[in-house]
Amino acid sequence: MMTNRRHRRKRWLRIHSTLALSVGFLFVLTGLTGSLNLVGPELDRWLNPELTVIPRAGGGLSPDQMMAAVKSAHPRRFGSWRLQFPESPDSPAVAWYDKPIETSGEPYAPLMVAIDPYTGKILANRFWGHTFATWTHRLHSQWLLGGFGQALVGLTGLALLASLVTGFRLWLPAGRRLRQAMTIKSRAGFKRRIFDLHRIAGIYGLPLLVTAALTGLHLAFPSLLTTVTGTADFGHHDSPDAEEITASSAVSDTPLNLTQAILMARGLFPNAVVDSVTTPRASNGMYRVDFRRTGEHHALTTVWVDPYSGHIRQTRNSADFSRGQRFVNAIRPLHNGSLFGATGRILGFLGGFVPLALYVTGLVHWAHKRRIDVVRYRPRLPSRWIRLWHRHWPELKDLLSALAHAATVHIAHVTAALSRGMAKIRAERQRGRSRDRTPLGPSQ
Repeated sequence: MMTNRRHRRKRWLRIHSTLALSVGFLFVLTGLTGSLNLVGPELDRWLNPELTVIPRAGGGLSPDQMMAAVKSAHPRRFGSWRLQFPESPDSPAVAWYDKPIETSGEPYAPLMVAIDPYTGKILANRFWGHTFATWTHRLHSQWLLGGFGQALVGLTGLALLASLVTGFRLWLPAGRRLRQAMTIKSRAGFKRRIFDLHRIAGIYGLPLLVTAALTGLHLAFPSLLTTVTGTADFGHHDSPDAEEITASSAVSDTPLNLTQAILMARGLFPNAVVDSVTTPRASNGMYRVDFRRTGEHHALTTVWVDPYSGHIRQTRNSADFSRGQRFVNAIRPLHNGSLFGATGRILGFLGGFVPLALYVTGLVHWAHKRRIDVVRYRPRLPSRWIRLWHRHWPELKDLLSALAHAATVHIAHVTAALSRGMAKIRAERQRGRSRDRTPLGPSQ
């Protein structure tokens, strides 16, 4: 019986090590890029300080004024625009143009126009996937290979689940050794410590990795779960059948503007936050107003407004979603941790580094098992040098401590000076921008 147990353990170990050695690097890549995605907005603002907006008293421009500024800067871009309102007072508004001619050869690379909501100044014109934050998102979700890469990411998620299952099976302690299996053995050697670190990282990171893998499978293959549950995922401003309904014939010489369309739609959901408004695709199209209700992490409620009659042609109320729809729409915020607020995002960010820890410790442990002694390749010093080291170590220790303290103080002074200099430069730039700004008048 003991022999059968050992044979089964060897089979589990062979599967586990084969997966790690073959696609373990892909686990690491996906985990690290996922952590970067969680701080994508903050990273984008840090890399592009020109996107920071100075809040002003008295409120900002109307949606029509902001859209007039966008169309003035892009007069040859016809069709539908989606104006996404700022998430915070110091954030810009963003106008999205889905199919720019510059990126017509890419599957998804809309134009993102950042607008100062207080002055109407165009802060940046960028394409999705061409900035570091969005490029990292594309690397994480598609490996820069489009739909084929998205399928590969999904298959890698399946491999990760298999690796986690086999790892958990190998971790299961025998008898009453649960406490020992969840701690690092004190006074252990290098090999044992590496093995314990691998086990501890795996068992404590298991809930995060399983959650990320299962939710990532849905994001890679969204049609599978939506087909089973008979629901739809409205997480990417996708267009249901209501988009195909044409507007009524013109009953007035001038159609509704953006402000009026939002006002008509808000009558149905007065307590919801307006997330974005989309202009009609053509003369017979409709306005689309997206709302984010309390407790929602992205806009799920939508109203379609006839631009001529002002009638509400279609609505999508998140309060009327079935349990299946709510479950499907909770997968994305569960994947990125936003479902649990700041705590969830922090856990998700840390969870992205777990595959790296498992890969490094597992690779070192595998090398030791194959009698590839990593420590053996360290340089061997002459015995005379080692005796001198032990003799003068106390004096050297004090010297190193003094040097470390001096270096820390120097680095702190340099960092403070650089921070003051950067703050001064930014303040001067903001003053220069405020002098150059001229508020736009009402759109015609």
